[in-house]
Amino acid sequence: MIKTIAYSKTQQISKIEPASISDYLKQGDLVWADINNPKDADYDILSEIFDFHPLAIEDCKSKFHLPKINDYKDYLFVIWHAIEDISPNHSSDNKIKTVELDIFIGSNYLVTVHKKQIPYIDEIQKKVLEKPSMMKLGLDALLHDILDHLVDEYFLNVDRISNQIDTIEDVIFENASKQQIKNLFSLKHQLLFIRKIVAPERDIVNVLSRSNSDIIGGQLHIYFLDIYDHLIRILDLVDTSRDVIGGAMDIYLSSVSNRLNEVMKKLTIVATIFMPLTLITGIYGMNFKHMPELDVPFFYYGTLIFMVVFAIGMFAYFKWKKWW
Repeated sequence: MIKTIAYSKTQQISKIEPASISDYLKQGDLVWADINNPKDADYDILSEIFDFHPLAIEDCKSKFHLPKINDYKDYLFVIWHAIEDISPNHSSDNKIKTVELDIFIGSNYLVTVHKKQIPYIDEIQKKVLEKPSMMKLGLDALLHDILDHLVDEYFLNVDRISNQIDTIEDVIFENASKQQIKNLFSLKHQLLFIRKIVAPERDIVNVLSRSNSDIIGGQLHIYFLDIYDHLIRILDLVDTSRDVIGGAMDIYLSSVSNRLNEVMKKLTIVATIFMPLTLITGIYGMNFKHMPELDVPFFYYGTLIFMVVFAIGMFAYFKWKKWW
């Protein structure tokens, strides 16, 4: 489905049909065409009306492509990724998903292509229709607005992941479990995915902020630099969160090792207490005929009492040494 908005000095903002796009472009009017869930006919519009390069159109058709920017002289082609799910109740087990946003921007047109709905695209189109001055500022300003908002969504997700890491870290201090370490691995994979997307997007914005073409106005360079700074901060947060996850995993392993050591220490104490008792029972369990002390009255009961007192004494000694 294609939604097209045109801005002209005479008619201001208006929705137009795809068939009239060429007329508006020839008049030098500003045109924004948004294509959601494109069909073959929509790709034909990209090829026949806008005359985009076949390689760029092929990239639009591909299922997944890492962010990048290509300069085709008359227009820039940008592949961006928007976060699909930013729910605050997003579980650590659920993977972050993105929607690929393909962008063509020329001197008087902006074309956005995405296979799934991106709520902010619909939202900003409504704003443009209500406030034509947004389009009047230029399509490069509109592009900045879109990218700036999508970058903010990354902040929300990284903050959410960071909060989940802090929660898991606090629980690990009290009672570590395999489920918590599984959640940490899941969060680590999400951070790696975000980094894989954000790193090339940082390079894209760096190019836009230094572009010498007429497509990106010089007055907007500082605004794209602001997005660049945001992406740098996101990468720093991602790296910091990964370090925290590494520390939490070390805490978990140390906790497991310490618990194992405690168990082994107590088992060793128990074995140490029973070793002399086993020796005594072993000696008097031998089948010798001549063992004089066996004829002593109450020797059996005395031996049992001695063994109990000896065991209690050893246990008290270990408690006094704080080994138990």
